[in-house]
Amino acid sequence: MRSEGRAGSFPWVVVVVFIVAAVIVRAPALIILAAGGVVAWLVVAVSGRLALAAVEVRASLTPDRLVAGEETTVAIELHNRKPLPLTWLDVRLFLPEGIEPSLGAPPRSNPPPRGWIDAGFAPRGRERVTLRLRLRVTARGAYAIGPVRLRAGDWLGFTQTEATAPIGLTLVAYPAPLAVRDRALPSLRPLAETATRRGLLPDPLRFRGVREHRPGDARKEIHWKASARLQALQTKLYEPATSLDAIFLVNVASYEQYWIQADPEAVELVVSAAADLVRHAAAEGRQVGLVTNGIDNLTHERPRSALARGPRSFTRSLEILARLGPYAVGAPETVFLRERGRLPWGATLVIVTPRVGAGLANAAIALRRAHHRVLVVSVTSPGETLAAHLHARGVRIDLIAEEERRAAV
Repeated sequence: MRSEGRAGSFPWVVVVVFIVAAVIVRAPALIILAAGGVVAWLVVAVSGRLALAAVEVRASLTPDRLVAGEETTVAIELHNRKPLPLTWLDVRLFLPEGIEPSLGAPPRSNPPPRGWIDAGFAPRGRERVTLRLRLRVTARGAYAIGPVRLRAGDWLGFTQTEATAPIGLTLVAYPAPLAVRDRALPSLRPLAETATRRGLLPDPLRFRGVREHRPGDARKEIHWKASARLQALQTKLYEPATSLDAIFLVNVASYEQYWIQADPEAVELVVSAAADLVRHAAAEGRQVGLVTNGIDNLTHERPRSALARGPRSFTRSLEILARLGPYAVGAPETVFLRERGRLPWGATLVIVTPRVGAGLANAAIALRRAHHRVLVVSVTSPGETLAAHLHARGVRIDLIAEEERRAAV
């Protein structure tokens, strides 16, 4: 805990005057006042200096991963380890923008700006107290909650001591799904319609492993080295040429000049739509990966989620979307085409973007020629000419409807 300083002072000049007067006059009343002033001085000095001594602060957050709009609880445990009680202790938890105290009622349309929440009590000696504060997360993002400021004073109320305790709590709020507001999201349907079963067209260039040889297996598919090692015939296994892999290419640039700050509403809509699609793909059992030209709000680097299946990859993709800022590090076509060598054969590519320009359209066509299914989910229409050009080359386009835009705001 880091001390911030002390405020207030004891009127020791008055005590000195009483002491001098008592020595000179030797009146009993002045002697009693002088003795009382000295005692009060000692009480203020000792209790004020020890006010926040041996006070420990611990904090926990439950849950620390949630969806924007949900609530979380911060538990602040305060332990006064010394035998001396405190007449008062003020606790202030500082909150970042996007998190506000939960009042147990629907939030007002324009809540007053406030970056903290206060609590106060008088802990006894060696007492341990736990404060539970309910918070509501209003927007997606990664948040650092804290620090906690403690303020206490001496027993007579002349001085105050202040200290700050960094609690190091991190909260990640995933984008709120559009399906919560409007379950008829058309952007989810093309992904489901293009799903195919594994094993239809095995790709001989994508060796996966071996299995025991069965009657009817082709002789040319026998893996002779593995058979010799295992003392039994083994047949080669290959990955299918058309896979259930789904890689999401998320563009946060709202304008042709990618270095200009993006339109916040368009970015939020893109992030929410991408989160919905990721959830849908993971629920379908697909391997999920994510690439973006956006910047992480905390690390200020371009994040990337490698293709994988399971809750870890799913959570990683949602965290990337939660922490995306409104700035891009490059044009979407440049970033996405740079990833071509890492994309598995036959994977479904879903480009989620605020707009489709000529550069991004050419990149989508190039990815389609590389034997990928390509779906473009756009906030705005690319225009009839560009849409027909993409459709003729096998790139499917889906627009986020106007009612979904109004529902997401």
